Amino acid sequence: MKISKVTITFLLPLCLFLGGCESIKNITDPLADDKEENKDVKNETNKTNEASAGKAGQINLYFVRPADILTIGQDVELYVDDDEIGELSYNTKFQTTLKPGIYELSTKVGWSLSLPVTGLGGACKFEGDFKFTEENYYFKIVFDPGLLCGEHEIIGILESEYSDLAADIE
Repeated sequence: MKISKVTITFLLPLCLFLGGCESIKNITDPLADDKEENKDVKNETNKTNEASAGKAGQINLYFVRPADILTIGQDVELYVDDDEIGELSYNTKFQTTLKPGIYELSTKVGWSLSLPVTGLGGACKFEGDFKFTEENYYFKIVFDPGLLCGEHEIIGILESEYSDLAADIE
């Protein structure tokens, strides 16, 4: 029986793909082990930072989402280490407190229209790790459009810029 080159080029990647999936222990969350390790490292780092933080017992985080015509209908959910802390709608601000340490901040949009202005897939999740040791931190949420999907990025700013943006909201 003769097997054509086209059949081989189709079957070989398919077999490699299926063989790779076979080795995953938990198909619903294949990175669960990695997440546990990262949480242990973050907890150790946070304990060290809390001990060295001195007078800064609480960290104030200030978020502002300036007006952006591309995303007027999207509400952005804010998360700290996968726990929702608040929501910013169009042209709003938000404030919260945390203990000193390293945290993962992320933004998500619960439901996003798949419009060409926000990318073919709508708005995607954005996440980044931040180390907090000072008393106050200021951020703005800015939409960065993309080809497949855009992201609501969390960008650190100066207090003066935050004050200017917050004054436009009030």
